[in-house]
Parts: sequence; C-alpha cells; structure tokens
Amino acid sequence: MSALKAYLKKQQVLVDDALNKFLPRVTVRPKTVHQGMRYSIFAGGKRLRPILTLAAAEACGGEIENALPPACSVEIMHTYSLVHDDLPSMDDDDLRRGRPTSHKVYGEGMAILIGDALLTEAFTVLAHTPPTQRYTLKDILLEFSECGGSKKLIGGQVLDLEGEGKDLTRAQLVRIHENKTAALLTTSLRLGGMTANATVRQLDALTTFGYNLGLAFQVIDDILDVTQSTEQLGKTAGKDQAVDKATYPAILGLDKSKKEAARLTKKALSSLEIFGKKAQHLEAIAHYLLDREF
Repeated sequence: MSALKAYLKKQQVLVDDALNKFLPRVTVRPKTVHQGMRYSIFAGGKRLRPILTLAAAEACGGEIENALPPACSVEIMHTYSLVHDDLPSMDDDDLRRGRPTSHKVYGEGMAILIGDALLTEAFTVLAHTPPTQRYTLKDILLEFSECGGSKKLIGGQVLDLEGEGKDLTRAQLVRIHENKTAALLTTSLRLGGMTANATVRQLDALTTFGYNLGLAFQVIDDILDVTQSTEQLGKTAGKDQAVDKATYPAILGLDKSKKEAARLTKKALSSLEIFGKKAQHLEAIAHYLLDREF
C-alpha cells in the first residue's frame, strides 16, 4: 500500500501542477469567478479520475504528458458537477471535501456561474490534447462531451432527482449510477487510452473496467454515507437517508452491498488481464477503492 500511496501522491502533484497552469489566475477579471473556480478545484480531493486517466495511458504504453490535458479536463468537469450538485435546488449540501461548498462562500447565483465556467474551461483544456494515429481531436471531444451530456452525467442527475422519495428497484438505481458515477470514471480511462493510441481491444477492456469500477465506487460511497461521520467523509454524512434517496444499502442492505462492491471490483479487475504488468496501478487503485474508509 505504501507504494500505491507514493504513486497516488506523485500523480496528484502532476495533476495539480497542470491544473494550476491551465486555469485562469485569480487576478484575471472578473476576479470573483476565477477565485471561485480555483476555490472549488483546489479544495482537496483524491484526484481519482485524472489519476485513472494517467494510469490508463500507462497501461496502453502512452506518455503521461499527452494524457495530462484530458486528465485535467475530467477533474474540472467532475468539480463543476459537484458545485452544481451541492446547490440548494439539487442535493443542498453545506460541506464538500471538508470545506464550505461554493454557494455557501460565493452565493447561489455565483456558484451556478462558477460551475458553468468550470464546464466550459474543461473543453478549453481538452483542446490541448494531441491527436494520435487512431484518434483525432474530434474523437476525443466527442468522447468527453457525450459523457457530460443529457444521456450520461446530466441524465444521471435527472434520474437521481426524480427518484427522491420513491421506491426504486435495483435496476433503476443501477441506471442512475451508470450515468452519474460510472460514466465519468469510464470516460476518464478511455481518454487516457486514446492519448496512448489504444487498440479497440484495449479500449474495450478499459471501458469494462471503468463501468464496473464506477458502480463499485458508488456502492462503497453509499455504504460510507451510513457508516462514517461527517468529519471522516468531508461532506455531510447520512445525507442520502435524510432526503429519502435510493441507495444500495437501502435496497440491498449493508452486507449484500459490501458483497456487491466486491463482486463488481473482481469483475473490473478481470478485464485488465490483457495489459499484464502495465495495469499494476489500475489494479492497485481498484483494490484501494474497495477498501477505502472515506
């Protein structure tokens, strides 16, 4: 685990340095929105999605430098989604990553604009991605935009909002998180593979890995929401139950949810066999996410 921690820290520093270079400075007018963008981006977080982008590029024999623009783009898109998810009209949360949420600091209207600006900036950063023999910049932009659109990321949030207070089936819950959680994880991996000129077989393997890892990640997230404290999580614990939101523990129970997370992780890991030792970091991250406590 110490080797993995060292790897995660190293990659996090790479991503943070790149984000710092890509994002507008706080002195650029209008200052408030640029301060707000950086406040949310640099509020902490594990940088899981961009690190997966870099690890996927490694698994396919690519260069880290080429994967940094999409790695930063997925983190910026993820952060925009958190800023909007935390709004009073959405999930209405006061804490994110242990700090007051954007709308608590800047006000609701400004937080909406900060989220909008982050999403737009994500495409600006992505445009710096160099094309490869198999994948043009158009391919990369389509991959990214489809992930963030109404059929995936936004669609998942729509289903999540519509499902509050309702008795959802397991299939309906999976449908929400296929889009809200697994889609961005999958795209993070696929973009990394694309910067490394991945073969169709390699890209398919990364897709399968991302889908199952994303669902497992959400199951664990739901478990932690009912088993950990606000201080441990860095966000309000028990929030899902308070708003009567469907979760894996609510539908499956705690023990079965843990088994489901393990099953999904095992399925994700099996898809990495084609990469051999080049996927060692992806494998280690999958195990780490299954065993995490926050």
